Amino acid sequence: MFNQVASIYADASRPLAHFLPYLEEFLAENVQAGKRVLDVGCGPGHFTSGLPMDVDVVGIDLSPAMIDAARQSRPSGTYLVHDFHHPLPTELGKFDVVLASGCFDFCEDLTEVIGNIAAVLADGGRFYFTVSERRTGLPFHDARSIDATAGLANIQMFFWTFYETAAALEASSLRPLTYHFAQGWENTILQTTIFYGYWVVEHSDHP
Repeated sequence: MFNQVASIYADASRPLAHFLPYLEEFLAENVQAGKRVLDVGCGPGHFTSGLPMDVDVVGIDLSPAMIDAARQSRPSGTYLVHDFHHPLPTELGKFDVVLASGCFDFCEDLTEVIGNIAAVLADGGRFYFTVSERRTGLPFHDARSIDATAGLANIQMFFWTFYETAAALEASSLRPLTYHFAQGWENTILQTTIFYGYWVVEHSDHP
């Protein structure tokens, strides 16, 4: 499904994304010259393609079409097809900044994927991510997961409680710096707003 929409994804999704101000603020505060940035679930590279050219950008995504689009947007970047349920290649090295916006929605094992990211986060590195947070009283939040496409494709969206996310961070020795709970994006198929937990966490080799 994501292969089919790669060419229009950035423009089509932007009006539906309530998370953009949080993400843009994180990048502005944490990305400076010489930094290494990992864009997890990078899509067509629309979040990081415009970063200064003296920033080393690496993007990973499951969709080959998205990766091709990201390479075109930022030829100086490094992009590869990779499932973040699996450890990242060691040759990629460590990163100062990691972002994973809107991609952990589709992860069945949050502790596993956060652990894979923590393994490549440098000492003092900052990690921004979102999760679809389960809250009583919100549409669809009575289940651990839902069919995100209302039967159009077999794509499950998973919801995590605040405490489940906090436990996953603790398991990887990641220290929360900021947290918000707010609207994430509009799902036009389900005709509802998905709410996110927004996290910025830090890695330290010296607890």
